[in-house]
Amino acid sequence: MSALANTFLFVEPRQHYLEYGTLVLHDLIAANRQAGQNITELIGTDANAAKVKETLLSLNPMVFTLTGHGNGSCTSVECTELLMCVGDAAVQLMKNRVVHLNSCLTGQELGPAIMTAGALAYVGSNESFWFYVGDAANTTRAVQSPFLAEYQFDVSILRGKTVGEARADMLQKSEEELTYWVEGDGKMHADAGELARILSINKAISTFAGSPGTKPSPIPTVLVAGNTPWILIGVGGLVAFLIIRELKRKS
Repeated sequence: MSALANTFLFVEPRQHYLEYGTLVLHDLIAANRQAGQNITELIGTDANAAKVKETLLSLNPMVFTLTGHGNGSCTSVECTELLMCVGDAAVQLMKNRVVHLNSCLTGQELGPAIMTAGALAYVGSNESFWFYVGDAANTTRAVQSPFLAEYQFDVSILRGKTVGEARADMLQKSEEELTYWVEGDGKMHADAGELARILSINKAISTFAGSPGTKPSPIPTVLVAGNTPWILIGVGGLVAFLIIRELKRKS
């Protein structure tokens, strides 16, 4: 059975420093979600293996994004509980989905296994993903920066872009964040050099596989205040014109 378009599952553990990423992701989802999208976030203790698998089966999302510690063949959820490893039945749950694992090293073996299982696309890292913990999670641009780049993929998917467009946006955002610390307002930060190095490494180790033309979340054509689709305006204008003409004919 095909996964459901406009349907998302985000797995957001909060322990073992994972809150540095998942707090940023949570805010980005809130700022970029669109009308008609079905979004589920499993946060903190809800980000456990049993609930993730149960929700994958019941929700059947086309987009699955997980932040968790990993290695070449496995990824994990809250409290480093294993979710899936190469050879597990759980890998088959990735079939027909766009899978984003912000999880160290999973691009080596788990990512290819996910694609073999029939995933539409995979985004991850071939080596360890780096981030900055010099401030409390989600409190400064410095701690947010690596994750703003990483989760641009999800932001662009939420905005209705194809997988290929989202990947390009992700790489572009990495360059923008890097430029901020090298040439922009962030260059005077005490750890600007380290932040630039982190962003450079993460971009270099980022990996992608799949069909770039896949569009997991086509933006629905709905009436939204201040953003009415032109086709609806055109139909409304035609109806008004016909009513006015009919009234004139009868008068």
